[in-house]
Amino acid sequence: MNPRTLRRVPWTCEWGRFGVAVEQLTPTESRVDDVFWACHHPSAEIRSVSKRECETCPEWMAATRLTE
Repeated sequence: MNPRTLRRVPWTCEWGRFGVAVEQLTPTESRVDDVFWACHHPSAEIRSVSKRECETCPEWMAATRLTE
């Protein structure tokens, strides 16, 4: 896939990671409470990001798995 055709969103970035917040209901039961994207760029702290942030981020880089 050509990096120029990729949308600049967390799921196409090398540094984007998917996360899940789980709510513990009982000692044996839990449920997904929320889902989020996080930026794992090595030059910054790990933090939650929105799709809009990735559209203008200077650190955005096409994920290797999509460009090979």
